[in-house]
Amino acid sequence: MKHLYIKSRKENAKETLILFHGTGGRETDLLEVATTVNSDANILSFRGDVDENGQSRFFKRLSVKEYDQDSLKEEGDKIAAEIKRLSIEYNFDISKAVFVGYSNGANIAAYLLLNAGLGVKGAMLMHSAYRSEMIGKGMLFDTEILLTAGAQDVTATAGESYTLKKALENKGANVTVKLTDGAHEISPMELMEGHIWYMPIKKSIRDEDKLL
Repeated sequence: MKHLYIKSRKENAKETLILFHGTGGRETDLLEVATTVNSDANILSFRGDVDENGQSRFFKRLSVKEYDQDSLKEEGDKIAAEIKRLSIEYNFDISKAVFVGYSNGANIAAYLLLNAGLGVKGAMLMHSAYRSEMIGKGMLFDTEILLTAGAQDVTATAGESYTLKKALENKGANVTVKLTDGAHEISPMELMEGHIWYMPIKKSIRDEDKLL
Protein backbone atom coordinates (compact mmCIF):
# COMPACT_ATOMS: atom_id res chain seq x y z
CA MET A 1 0.00 0.00 0.00
CA LYS A 2 1.39 3.39 -1.00
CA HIS A 3 1.99 5.78 1.85
CA LEU A 4 3.88 8.92 2.78
CA TYR A 5 5.62 9.45 6.10
CA ILE A 6 6.82 12.89 7.17
CA LYS A 7 8.75 13.06 10.42
CA SER A 8 8.05 16.14 12.53
CA ARG A 9 10.61 18.93 12.45
CA LYS A 10 10.10 19.08 16.21
CA GLU A 11 12.64 16.82 17.88
CA ASN A 12 11.12 13.82 19.68
CA ALA A 13 7.55 14.74 18.67
CA LYS A 14 5.15 12.15 20.11
CA GLU A 15 1.99 13.10 18.19
CA THR A 16 1.20 11.43 14.86
CA LEU A 17 -1.61 12.18 12.42
CA ILE A 18 -2.71 9.29 10.17
CA LEU A 19 -4.40 10.60 7.02
CA PHE A 20 -7.00 9.02 4.71
CA HIS A 21 -8.05 10.89 1.55
CA GLY A 22 -11.43 10.98 -0.18
CA THR A 23 -12.45 9.23 -3.42
CA GLY A 24 -10.09 10.13 -6.25
CA GLY A 25 -7.51 11.52 -3.85
CA ARG A 26 -3.95 10.67 -3.01
CA GLU A 27 -1.64 10.66 -0.02
CA THR A 28 -0.80 14.37 -0.33
CA ASP A 29 -4.41 15.63 -0.28
CA LEU A 30 -4.81 16.22 3.46
CA LEU A 31 -1.36 17.62 4.27
CA GLU A 32 -2.78 21.14 4.60
CA VAL A 33 -5.48 19.82 6.92
CA ALA A 34 -2.83 18.07 9.02
CA THR A 35 -0.72 21.22 9.23
CA THR A 36 -3.73 23.22 10.42
CA VAL A 37 -4.71 20.62 13.02
CA ASN A 38 -1.18 20.19 14.41
CA SER A 39 1.87 21.48 12.56
CA ASP A 40 4.18 19.70 15.03
CA ALA A 41 2.93 16.16 14.43
CA ASN A 42 4.50 13.31 12.51
CA ILE A 43 2.38 12.46 9.47
CA LEU A 44 1.52 9.06 8.03
CA SER A 45 -0.70 9.32 4.97
CA PHE A 46 -2.13 6.44 2.92
CA ARG A 47 -3.31 6.10 -0.65
CA GLY A 48 -6.23 3.71 -1.15
CA ASP A 49 -5.46 0.48 -3.03
CA VAL A 50 -8.86 0.18 -4.73
CA ASP A 51 -9.27 1.59 -8.25
CA GLU A 52 -12.74 2.80 -9.21
CA ASN A 53 -12.71 4.03 -12.81
CA GLY A 54 -9.26 5.50 -12.34
CA GLN A 55 -10.00 6.95 -8.91
CA SER A 56 -8.29 5.74 -5.75
CA ARG A 57 -10.51 4.53 -2.90
CA PHE A 58 -9.97 2.61 0.33
CA PHE A 59 -12.66 -0.01 -0.39
CA LYS A 60 -15.05 -0.99 -3.18
CA ARG A 61 -18.68 0.01 -3.35
CA LEU A 62 -21.63 -1.53 -5.15
CA SER A 63 -23.27 1.84 -5.81
CA VAL A 64 -22.86 5.44 -4.66
CA LYS A 65 -24.74 4.64 -1.44
CA GLU A 66 -23.91 0.95 -0.95
CA TYR A 67 -20.60 -0.46 0.27
CA ASP A 68 -19.04 -3.74 -0.76
CA GLN A 69 -18.93 -5.12 2.78
CA ASP A 70 -16.36 -7.82 2.00
CA SER A 71 -14.05 -5.20 0.51
CA LEU A 72 -14.54 -2.89 3.49
CA LYS A 73 -13.44 -5.66 5.87
CA GLU A 74 -10.58 -6.93 3.71
CA GLU A 75 -9.11 -3.50 3.01
CA GLY A 76 -9.74 -2.23 6.54
CA ASP A 77 -7.97 -5.20 8.12
CA LYS A 78 -5.09 -4.79 5.68
CA ILE A 79 -4.69 -1.11 6.61
CA ALA A 80 -4.82 -1.94 10.32
CA ALA A 81 -1.98 -4.43 9.87
CA GLU A 82 -0.02 -1.88 7.85
CA ILE A 83 -0.41 0.78 10.56
CA LYS A 84 0.99 -1.66 13.12
CA ARG A 85 3.91 -2.53 10.85
CA LEU A 86 4.71 1.09 10.03
CA SER A 87 4.51 2.14 13.67
CA ILE A 88 7.48 -0.16 14.26
CA GLU A 89 9.32 0.91 11.09
CA TYR A 90 8.95 4.63 11.83
CA ASN A 91 8.99 4.29 15.61
CA PHE A 92 5.78 6.10 16.49
CA ASP A 93 3.29 5.29 19.25
CA ILE A 94 -0.16 4.32 17.93
CA SER A 95 -1.72 5.27 21.27
CA LYS A 96 -0.65 8.88 20.59
CA ALA A 97 -1.90 8.88 16.99
CA VAL A 98 -5.05 10.52 15.63
CA PHE A 99 -6.86 9.55 12.42
CA VAL A 100 -7.80 12.35 10.02
CA GLY A 101 -10.12 11.21 7.25
CA TYR A 102 -12.30 12.81 4.60
CA SER A 103 -15.31 11.18 2.89
CA ASN A 104 -14.21 7.67 1.80
CA GLY A 105 -11.15 8.10 4.01
CA ALA A 106 -13.35 9.02 6.97
CA ASN A 107 -15.37 5.87 6.37
CA ILE A 108 -12.37 3.54 6.39
CA ALA A 109 -11.17 5.32 9.54
CA ALA A 110 -14.59 4.70 11.08
CA TYR A 111 -14.22 1.00 10.26
CA LEU A 112 -10.82 0.97 11.97
CA LEU A 113 -12.21 2.68 15.06
CA LEU A 114 -15.17 0.34 15.32
CA ASN A 115 -13.37 -2.90 14.49
CA ALA A 116 -9.57 -2.85 14.53
CA GLY A 117 -8.77 -2.19 18.19
CA LEU A 118 -5.67 -0.14 17.37
CA GLY A 119 -6.03 2.02 20.47
CA VAL A 120 -5.51 5.40 18.78
CA LYS A 121 -5.89 8.61 20.77
CA GLY A 122 -8.68 9.95 18.60
CA ALA A 123 -10.01 10.78 15.15
CA MET A 124 -11.22 13.71 13.08
CA LEU A 125 -13.67 12.37 10.51
CA MET A 126 -14.94 14.84 7.90
CA HIS A 127 -18.14 14.06 5.94
CA SER A 128 -18.40 10.44 7.05
CA ALA A 129 -21.19 7.97 6.31
CA TYR A 130 -20.53 4.56 7.86
CA ARG A 131 -23.01 2.36 5.97
CA SER A 132 -22.14 -0.94 7.58
CA GLU A 133 -23.31 -3.16 10.42
CA MET A 134 -19.76 -4.32 11.13
CA ILE A 135 -18.92 -3.29 14.68
CA GLY A 136 -16.40 -5.22 16.77
CA LYS A 137 -16.44 -5.95 20.48
CA GLY A 138 -13.58 -3.70 21.60
CA MET A 139 -14.28 -0.45 23.43
CA LEU A 140 -13.10 3.10 22.77
CA PHE A 141 -12.79 4.52 26.27
CA ASP A 142 -10.72 7.73 26.45
CA THR A 143 -10.93 8.12 22.67
CA GLU A 144 -11.71 11.65 21.45
CA ILE A 145 -13.57 11.92 18.14
CA LEU A 146 -14.63 14.92 16.08
CA LEU A 147 -17.19 14.46 13.31
CA THR A 148 -17.72 17.35 10.89
CA ALA A 149 -20.62 17.49 8.46
CA GLY A 150 -22.23 19.91 6.03
CA ALA A 151 -25.89 20.82 6.37
CA GLN A 152 -26.15 20.87 2.55
CA ASP A 153 -24.19 17.64 2.05
CA VAL A 154 -26.25 15.05 0.14
CA THR A 155 -23.31 12.66 -0.35
CA ALA A 156 -22.75 12.06 3.37
CA THR A 157 -25.59 13.64 5.28
CA ALA A 158 -25.47 15.26 8.69
CA GLY A 159 -27.89 12.57 9.85
CA GLU A 160 -25.35 9.88 8.97
CA SER A 161 -22.76 11.66 11.12
CA TYR A 162 -25.15 11.49 14.07
CA THR A 163 -25.76 7.79 13.38
CA LEU A 164 -22.00 7.21 13.50
CA LYS A 165 -21.80 9.34 16.65
CA LYS A 166 -24.20 6.98 18.39
CA ALA A 167 -22.25 3.89 17.29
CA LEU A 168 -19.00 5.36 18.57
CA GLU A 169 -20.55 6.53 21.85
CA ASN A 170 -21.96 3.05 22.40
CA LYS A 171 -18.34 1.88 22.46
CA GLY A 172 -17.37 4.49 25.05
CA ALA A 173 -15.87 7.20 22.82
CA ASN A 174 -16.23 10.90 23.56
CA VAL A 175 -17.75 12.27 20.33
CA THR A 176 -18.33 15.85 19.18
CA VAL A 177 -20.26 16.78 16.01
CA LYS A 178 -19.70 20.12 14.29
CA LEU A 179 -22.01 21.22 11.48
CA THR A 180 -21.24 23.75 8.76
CA ASP A 181 -23.56 25.36 6.22
CA GLY A 182 -21.63 23.78 3.35
CA ALA A 183 -21.95 20.70 1.17
CA HIS A 184 -19.45 17.84 0.76
CA GLU A 185 -16.30 19.94 0.44
CA ILE A 186 -13.93 20.60 3.34
CA SER A 187 -14.55 24.12 4.62
CA PRO A 188 -12.11 26.47 6.41
CA MET A 189 -14.44 26.31 9.42
CA GLU A 190 -13.85 22.55 9.68
CA LEU A 191 -10.10 23.08 9.74
CA MET A 192 -10.43 25.63 12.53
CA GLU A 193 -12.74 23.31 14.47
CA GLY A 194 -10.16 20.54 14.05
CA HIS A 195 -7.37 22.77 15.34
CA ILE A 196 -9.36 23.82 18.41
CA TRP A 197 -10.53 20.26 19.08
CA TYR A 198 -6.98 18.89 18.85
CA MET A 199 -5.38 21.36 21.27
CA PRO A 200 -6.35 19.51 24.50
CA ILE A 201 -5.34 16.21 22.87
CA LYS A 202 -1.88 17.62 22.17
CA LYS A 203 -1.64 18.86 25.76
CA SER A 204 -2.72 15.46 27.08
CA ILE A 205 -0.09 13.64 25.00
CA ARG A 206 2.66 16.00 26.12
CA ASP A 207 1.57 15.83 29.76
CA GLU A 208 1.67 12.04 29.60
CA ASP A 209 5.16 12.18 28.13
CA LYS A 210 6.39 14.36 31.02
CA LEU A 211 5.32 11.67 33.48
CA LEU A 212 7.40 8.98 31.82
